[in-house]
Amino acid sequence: MRVAVVHHSLNSCGGGERLCLNVIEALKARGHEVILATTEPTDWDRVRTAFGRSPEPDKELNLLPLRLRAFGIYQRMATGLLVSKLLGEVDMVINTHGDMVAAPCHITYVHYPVFALLEQTRDVRVKYRKSLFWRFYFTPYQLLQTRLWRFFVGRTLILTNSSFSRSVIREKVGRDAVVVYPPVDIRAFRPGRKEPLVLTVGRFTWEKRLDIVPRIAKLVPEADFIIAGSTAIGSREIIRRIEAASLPNVEVRPDVPFEELRELYARAKIYLHTMVAEHFGISVVEGMASGCVPVVHASGGPWLDIIKQGQYGIGYRSVKEAAEAIRKLLSNEELWAGLSKKALDRSRAFSEEAFKEKFMHVVELYASGLGL
Repeated sequence: MRVAVVHHSLNSCGGGERLCLNVIEALKARGHEVILATTEPTDWDRVRTAFGRSPEPDKELNLLPLRLRAFGIYQRMATGLLVSKLLGEVDMVINTHGDMVAAPCHITYVHYPVFALLEQTRDVRVKYRKSLFWRFYFTPYQLLQTRLWRFFVGRTLILTNSSFSRSVIREKVGRDAVVVYPPVDIRAFRPGRKEPLVLTVGRFTWEKRLDIVPRIAKLVPEADFIIAGSTAIGSREIIRRIEAASLPNVEVRPDVPFEELRELYARAKIYLHTMVAEHFGISVVEGMASGCVPVVHASGGPWLDIIKQGQYGIGYRSVKEAAEAIRKLLSNEELWAGLSKKALDRSRAFSEEAFKEKFMHVVELYASGLGL
């Protein structure tokens, strides 16, 4: 079968790009010819550095000859121009970048319906309502995506990353979705010699709520807290806010190399996740694969899908509850050890192999015309 995989860019090398690469690998392993359609050319050396491998497609089509570093969400929609061209040349089109494009794809993997971001409750931080600039930037995209969803939602099979995202899709567009958990490279993580260390990993951006870590750490002076992650536009403001607390047990490590990040996961007893209504939460799974007990906000994919509402970790709804959960785990070795083993076992459900198996099952059912 000749399959086109549509993803606006692989160059940001995040979780969505890992998913796209796993799709390419899974399809090629079953003998399918794969055409990758992107807005900009893929920097395969960058991909190899980020993921340790680069499963290149049989062919790559690019809408533009160079890389654009702005208007990322609008670049996603531009890939629809490539889809229209490919529809007559391939047997199946799979859209992995997460939004609808202005052309019918056979399968669309939706991380979260982006047009619905501003409709979330006020306790959920959304970049696009932070300022007038971001509202002005996002509003045209929101309007266009709302119309594209209405027009194309009945012409594509929707896959999504969590039961949380599935419920939002049902509510907003009245269509069901198939949950296929995104792939996590759990083989890269192993437990090490554990310390009273609480680790938080994420981009230093407003919506990740990393700035609440000092408030939690202040209530748990017996533990060390490390916040590690990548930086983006506006990160300096977040880092300054964290460092302004001047707590001796809080350390910020921006843009850490992957090997250093693995070592931090291995040392930490607890993984603290701060974002509210996270769609999935790959870093939570990485922590669990390293033997950390996850302490997550009781919302979104981390709570509903990953730790199953407290079966494989602890949920919290306030700074005080988070601090109490951490102190309880650090003071009760038996409780920590039991949950650490459960978390480690649970992490295997999100492996790259588990993703490929379920994804290809969906593709083959669709191709056979049996549906789901």
